[in-house]
Amino acid sequence: MTLEPYSPEKLDQFALNLLDLAAILRIMANESREHGITDLSLHDKKAQEWLSKLDHWAHKVQGEVQMQIVQARASRRARAVDRRE
Repeated sequence: MTLEPYSPEKLDQFALNLLDLAAILRIMANESREHGITDLSLHDKKAQEWLSKLDHWAHKVQGEVQMQIVQARASRRARAVDRRE
């Protein structure tokens, strides 16, 4: 795997893509409901597996972001202390 740099804008775009997919699924659910389709057979094993991996990845990355935030705050505080001296 290759590490890719992600700006806040790129993270937003990723999130918006996920929201677009969620919206498609919601539309399908609502239309199915409206038209009385009660059972829709889908091959979902891979999608569920990808979703699980994406969920795990997102939580891991969230932890990494929080660690970078803590490090950035500590650096700013250290610089502020140095300026006072």
